[in-house]
Amino acid sequence: MSRPNLNNLTVGDRRLLASLIQQYATPEIIDLHWNAAQAGAHRDPVMFLTFHREFIGGLEVFLLGQSFPMAAPLPAWNPAESIPGEFNIPNFGPRRLRNLNPNVSFSPDFDLENLNNFRTVAELGEALMTRHNLVHQRIGGIMNDMRMAPLAPIFWPFHSFIDDIYANWQTI
Repeated sequence: MSRPNLNNLTVGDRRLLASLIQQYATPEIIDLHWNAAQAGAHRDPVMFLTFHREFIGGLEVFLLGQSFPMAAPLPAWNPAESIPGEFNIPNFGPRRLRNLNPNVSFSPDFDLENLNNFRTVAELGEALMTRHNLVHQRIGGIMNDMRMAPLAPIFWPFHSFIDDIYANWQTI
């Protein structure tokens, strides 16, 4: 799969997407992520990939219901790039995103031509979890709070980026 790049959307589409994500990220959705994390979705590499794919899928269904033109697949954000200004949410207070340019590259390890180096989904998931955690830490603020991270709209396109790598691995 190759998801559209979040940074290539128009400012208006990014603004709308961020707003729709904020509508979707209800306390029930946040609890769904937290409950999965407590059940092992951030420790078990296979569960990490499968849960987050399902989690993103729920947002894609919601976006389709809102007639968002780029709902499925959800655009991806590559953390080697800066977070677009429209996704700098929250941008004040103690939970604000602290670093809009985490500068974490997933290349070359997760480039298409190198994905066959991961023999099992568990190997892939383990390697992705390590880099994934670094992104959350570098952004800081709410993104470094496992319970509340889905409240940050950038959480979703970042996990779409991770899922894109997983989907590409599945095709090799």
